[in-house]
Amino acid sequence: MNEVVIPDQTRLALAPTVAWTPLGENAILIMSACDAIPGKVPVAVDGNPRNRADTMVLSWRRPQAEAAAAVGFLCLAPAPAPDRAGSGALLLGRPGRPLRLILSPKPLPLQGFLAALADEAGQAFPTVVDGLLEVLLAGKANPRRLRAVGMLLQSVAKPGGFVEVMGPLDDGVFLQGWSANFAAGQTRLLIAHGGLSPATLEAGVFDRDDLGEGARGFFGMLEGAPIRHPGEIERLFFRGNDGWRALEVYERHVLLEPVTVPGHLRDGLKRGAAPQATLDRLKRLSQRFDGRDTVALLDAPVRAGIDDATILDGSGVLIIGWLFDPDRKVSAVTLRSGAQACTVDRLWTRVSRPDVSAAFAEDPRYGAALAGRRNSHGFIVFAPKIASEPGQPIYLEFEIEGSGPAFLPLEPGRGPARRTLERIFGLLDPRSSTAAAVVERQIAPALQGAEIAPPRVVETIDLGAFMAEAPLGLVIGLDHRPRELSSLLAMLAIDAEVRPLPIVLAAPAESFDRIGAEARRLARFYGLSLRLALVDGVEDACDAAEAGVRACRFETIALLSGAAQIRAPGWLGRLERAFRARNGQCIASPTLLFEDNSIRWAGAWLEGEGADRRICNRFVGYPLDAIGSLGPVEVAAGAMECCVLARAAFIEAGGFARGYFTTGEKGLDLGLRLRMGGAPSVWVPEVEIYVVDDGELARPHLGALAALADRTSFDRRWALAVSNMRG
Repeated sequence: MNEVVIPDQTRLALAPTVAWTPLGENAILIMSACDAIPGKVPVAVDGNPRNRADTMVLSWRRPQAEAAAAVGFLCLAPAPAPDRAGSGALLLGRPGRPLRLILSPKPLPLQGFLAALADEAGQAFPTVVDGLLEVLLAGKANPRRLRAVGMLLQSVAKPGGFVEVMGPLDDGVFLQGWSANFAAGQTRLLIAHGGLSPATLEAGVFDRDDLGEGARGFFGMLEGAPIRHPGEIERLFFRGNDGWRALEVYERHVLLEPVTVPGHLRDGLKRGAAPQATLDRLKRLSQRFDGRDTVALLDAPVRAGIDDATILDGSGVLIIGWLFDPDRKVSAVTLRSGAQACTVDRLWTRVSRPDVSAAFAEDPRYGAALAGRRNSHGFIVFAPKIASEPGQPIYLEFEIEGSGPAFLPLEPGRGPARRTLERIFGLLDPRSSTAAAVVERQIAPALQGAEIAPPRVVETIDLGAFMAEAPLGLVIGLDHRPRELSSLLAMLAIDAEVRPLPIVLAAPAESFDRIGAEARRLARFYGLSLRLALVDGVEDACDAAEAGVRACRFETIALLSGAAQIRAPGWLGRLERAFRARNGQCIASPTLLFEDNSIRWAGAWLEGEGADRRICNRFVGYPLDAIGSLGPVEVAAGAMECCVLARAAFIEAGGFARGYFTTGEKGLDLGLRLRMGGAPSVWVPEVEIYVVDDGELARPHLGALAALADRTSFDRRWALAVSNMRG
């Protein structure tokens, strides 16, 4: 066998000029004729044997041509230099003398090149194109090469059937239709969708009475296609036994919703046939949620129910329900919506549900399985960062031993995070360890992660000569609970230091009818300068106070909770002097008292060391005499129920955090942020203010659980910082 060699130096001779077209940056397609050429040859660019490649040659006979041009051929070649600095010549190695070709000065457009190829190849054109497609598809894809493939397919692909049904599922597309040239199993396709992209179809076939001889229905999943919606598909090309075929998309095709696709796959599997690997793949895809409660259809002793499901905006999904599984058949429970997933059985807290046990104890199928079992069939779980995607269902998937997955659809509502989570407190016994686990693992993280809109002033009403930019002013925050304004405003009015100051009274907008008229009457009676700020989104007095701060431009503000009652005049002047003594770079707070004159708050103090370091309310419950006659002293954090601070410091710190149930931890959180921003807290013992403790939550045990949730949330945020604080 003779070796084909391109000599290092080839004597230049007259050579034919050939048509060519670019295929990407690194390759060109050339067409010419010669006396003979093998099916594979080396080709060198610009006479340089070191810049060479092996290429496949597609050839055809030219019966009417001279012997020197009796064979037409087509092949790929390396692209010449962009600046055409070389000779523009190609050398093709073949037995005997190499073939030298000169590229035409300008390339042909691809469409023009293919038209010239059709004229030149004549009856051999389909065979040549078929071979060219194989060559092009074997190489590295690029837009020009795929465009060439698309044009060639349009020319040679014969009708191959229709796609009649399509539907998206995950990253694939369900297809159903008919074809006379389609084989079951895995088939490589080319998808026309404005461009051309490769993909794979896993398909089964089935008989249809409405088709002609040889045609059969098919169903399957198209995978690996870079399309976002089935409607983008224009047609699909595949290679059958007799060449390339085109599946057209039926003009009046059916477009399925994603949730219905698994049912169509199951129908296809019942009547269709395919290789086992394809059947296994399609069966796995068919075991998806289709909108039905399939847990209730299980033969295994497994049942489940949902009592409540709520989407907490920006936070996740809170689910309360039960799972009856006495034989432990369930290996995993996953919450899904679209591409989102959360394995909830790793997160949930199981709770006692004797009602579930009682319901199934009467059923002879399950009674024996319940003997000696605990009643912990219930569960409460917060699935973080999961939200119902638009157009996508949200559901639970149960992995059942021996029978695959089963599904339970959810119909979640939406609700304000704090109110939704407070409802759970009523389901719990605060003395139980289960209650503590639910609070720490479910409720606290849910509230911390929730996106709760800040309070917003919707309207202000000025009474008297209100000065919004006064150097000092009061901001009073009211919550939804009825408050006795008359005694509070009376004590402010008889204090000569307070009466001239502008006052912002911030209250929930829905309380306007109750508060507005009384505030007007009292302001006029006492001659007070008052701005009534009506606030949307108030959950407690801290929210109202924050909105009130933003509704004025006082340089220095005296914050006062609606639960506060003034004990004696002169309180504000003494707090302000302590504030000024530190150049206005602090938060000055008084001693807070219960109604029986015992201490409610006398400074927040750092105690312990390292990881055990905590912030404590050291004197709570002690008689007032216990603190003696101390002067102002720096503490870890101030009391936001009553304090004097710079408005700019409050705004810069971001106001009150929204991830707490009660005002105590909200105030402590803000006090620490102010401290870290350069405004420490100062306790002024000689100033005493009553704070009426009527409970922020209706029932005492709810308050205990809320306090536990807040302490858990606070420790998660601040434990590390507190362990490193000095003082």
